[in-house]
Amino acid sequence: MLSLLVVLAAAPVPVSLEQYDPEKPLQRADYEGRSLRELTLLRNISYARAGNPFRRKWLNVWFTKQKWYEPREVMDESLLTDTARANADALGAYESSLTAEELTKRRDAVRARVKVKATPEDEIELRLLSVRLGGWAGEGAAPADLNALEDPTKLDKLLKLSDLDDYSPRDLKLLRNTVFARRGRPFKTPLVQGHFKTVAWYKADAEYKDARLTAIDKKNVQLILSLENKLRPPKDEPPDAFYTAA
Repeated sequence: MLSLLVVLAAAPVPVSLEQYDPEKPLQRADYEGRSLRELTLLRNISYARAGNPFRRKWLNVWFTKQKWYEPREVMDESLLTDTARANADALGAYESSLTAEELTKRRDAVRARVKVKATPEDEIELRLLSVRLGGWAGEGAAPADLNALEDPTKLDKLLKLSDLDDYSPRDLKLLRNTVFARRGRPFKTPLVQGHFKTVAWYKADAEYKDARLTAIDKKNVQLILSLENKLRPPKDEPPDAFYTAA
């Protein structure tokens, strides 16, 4: 009994969202097993400390409530230390490592909780799971306001600029590649590969050609890319250099 108590006492206590300091190296125990919502918040604290303005509404709401958060028109990347970047990258890598099987287990757990009592946190979690799994993760009819990452069938129609109001630069990159993924395009960069490996409907086709894109596909890609370039102009850096933000 005494040895068990010693082990329990020595077990690391995961850092809370409010107490997390991105200037201190994260331990795996700090994030392993956390919800997608919590992982997203932890990952973005590094960027929030540098004044990143959040386009995702739920992220903006959470960070606006933090007394230390001072958004800038454009994030000051010089305020991102090596430790803060390394922490965000570790969180992003962990998120990408989650398998479809693990995400499905998480989905089922959230569904069970929602049947008893739905919380705002669980509603956000279902939306995030929908993005990772490639379709509505809840039970019953999907909410009418699902975006095109949560419900890719919305890409069957022309997007409007206002449809992209809630997308971060990272989201926009994933959405643009969703257009290609629906036609079977294989991917090479870690961000995009990690995302689509858990999307239920995605099947890479080695024979893929851009000729498969429809007129609607092409116009949607042009719209998404124009906003990407406006929010984050192309830089001479690796293609996934900014993949952990938002």
